[in-house]
Amino acid sequence: MRSGIFVLAMALSATVTQADGLDAIIGKALFEREWVGAPASTDSADGLGPLFNGRSCASCHHAGGPARFGSNEGNAGISGLAVRVAQPDGTAHPGLGRQIQDGAVAGLVAEGSINARLIAGELVVSTRLLNAPTVPAIFETRVAPSLRGTAALGQIANAAILSRADPDDHDGDGISGRPHVVLDPDGGRSVGRYGSKASVESLMNQMADAAALDLGLSSPLARLPWGDCTRQQIDCLTRPTGRSHRSEGEELSVEVLRLLASYVETLEARPADLKSEGFRQFEAMGCAVCHVPVMPAEDGTPLQVFSDLLLHDMGRARSSVIREGSAAPAEWRTAPLRDLAPASGARRYLHDGKAATLADAIALHGGEAESARRAFLDGQGREQRLLLEFLSRL
Repeated sequence: MRSGIFVLAMALSATVTQADGLDAIIGKALFEREWVGAPASTDSADGLGPLFNGRSCASCHHAGGPARFGSNEGNAGISGLAVRVAQPDGTAHPGLGRQIQDGAVAGLVAEGSINARLIAGELVVSTRLLNAPTVPAIFETRVAPSLRGTAALGQIANAAILSRADPDDHDGDGISGRPHVVLDPDGGRSVGRYGSKASVESLMNQMADAAALDLGLSSPLARLPWGDCTRQQIDCLTRPTGRSHRSEGEELSVEVLRLLASYVETLEARPADLKSEGFRQFEAMGCAVCHVPVMPAEDGTPLQVFSDLLLHDMGRARSSVIREGSAAPAEWRTAPLRDLAPASGARRYLHDGKAATLADAIALHGGEAESARRAFLDGQGREQRLLLEFLSRL
């Protein structure tokens, strides 16, 4: 596969510095590649679907960034929005899987359509299924986060994460973060770091899961050649796949995932000014208790991540029905603060895009973050402005 995209990779090299290496250049080409359904004349690029939400990684993460929204009322013009689905008890839906796929390969019908609109500044998402499910379903919106700074999360020392855990709030500060211990593909137990509920332990596994769920591309880390198709979706399961011996019997090889990771590692977050007045407000209002500015890597290198990578109870209003590992409905991983610039209104915040501005995002905090929320809302105008300016530069 490397030889098949070498020419394309070279054409893109001007946007990635030479020091980033050939792997990152090839990874960028793979990130932007538009996949096609199998069989295709170029089998190194087939395997899409059969059901999918996008044709490339970049379709949700343009230039490695977050979901993008139109700034006008009406049709939101979104790229990077997904609708998760589950049974009322939070488990995967037997007829629809984990996510509504609004795209399908030729000859197959998609699960439904997703309509996102901005009405009086509120994001309103509706899903129209083409076939009524036989089992009740609940739907929840998710928006793609930025990938900038993501690779650093995998470098944080386990001991540093565990040392900040206080699940029973022994220190009485109202903060009771806990690590999300998850099963890795080898059957071992690891500290989760990726995903809105820290349900995935490594960048490679996060990419493998996204490839299978969003693009329908299988790999040795996610052996799902029909993507999110369920046993009830017979038409989907009878479609050809792009599995190949060149990809270790799947559609993406571990080497391809490694190349993608090499590119993501070049997507660095902007360094924060930790001596600014805005950062002082960040600390004074209590934001830094959970959004820990700097965490050490295994070798002791300080990394700016603005997260403790722990699960925190954010209050009933922020609850999710959909189960992810052992995370409770109201528990969410402290979101790393990166790439937060408003982008002329083409941004929304929080895992579901409910917040139109950074101020809205803070106001929607609850549970363990209630004291920080109140500190912001009760702050003087200048204090609020300094904090928001600091966040917008991350």
